[in-house]
Amino acid sequence: MPKRSHQVAALPWRQGENGIEILLVTTRTTKRWVIPKGWTMDGKADHEAAAIEAYEEAGVRGVTSPFPMGQYNYFKVLKDGKARQLEVNVYALSVTEVLSEWPERLERERQWVSVQEACVVVGEQELIPLLSEFSRVARPMPHLADSLFLKLRRWWRKFFNS
Repeated sequence: MPKRSHQVAALPWRQGENGIEILLVTTRTTKRWVIPKGWTMDGKADHEAAAIEAYEEAGVRGVTSPFPMGQYNYFKVLKDGKARQLEVNVYALSVTEVLSEWPERLERERQWVSVQEACVVVGEQELIPLLSEFSRVARPMPHLADSLFLKLRRWWRKFFNS
């Protein structure tokens, strides 16, 4: 059995004209649609590392929930050719800024899609239940998503900008 490791991911979202939208990015090599993710970072809380990945891979900034909305597992083939099962904690990131320039803009594409579209095109099938649950919770109550965003923004400013 491959060694199990831990990664973090951001689920960048915004309230669009027709409901909640998710920002997907392509992988560097296979060009599959995924959410921004990466390894945990020394000295950073997991939700902070997820926000950094969203900036580097998708060129967005926002308010990241300090608690994971869920997790999924997938197998990744590493540079040495060995497969490793990775456990990914996913953090919702309410996008407040979409940048025109970001570190990996020449290596990836990004695209805003509805949650339903994301469930169809996402390259990691294990992520679909999390996307579906996010849609179920957020779609009937978009005002709740906005309220949550405002509370998170106030919390973020209180603890990190003072």
